Amino acid sequence: SSGSVVASLVEPAKIPTLVGAKDAVASGIFSSIQPDNQRAARAIKKHSFMKDPKYPLLFDPQTAGGLLATVPQNRVSDCLRDLREAGYDSACVIGEITADGNHDGELVTLGAPIQ
Repeated sequence: SSGSVVASLVEPAKIPTLVGAKDAVASGIFSSIQPDNQRAARAIKKHSFMKDPKYPLLFDPQTAGGLLATVPQNRVSDCLRDLREAGYDSACVIGEITADGNHDGELVTLGAPIQ
């Protein structure tokens, strides 16, 4: 049977970066694991984002993923408030999860069939 598609819609402009991270990438400085991680790029549907300076950082294990979480929509405000009160001033929403993966605009679809 065919699976449904669940997608992460990410708004590139909202992705926070560490000071100097984009400069390091522009200088060709990457983690040794970053190229292996970038194989996941085949799941990205909006290829115009590939030209964004933040794009390679999505695959760098030193700067991506560790603090990425999904939160039920009705709990987002409370979660952000709690994180900011705990000192995580950069906590923010960078996208959303959708059931069909269809969206126009500046969001980047990262999706895969769910079996």
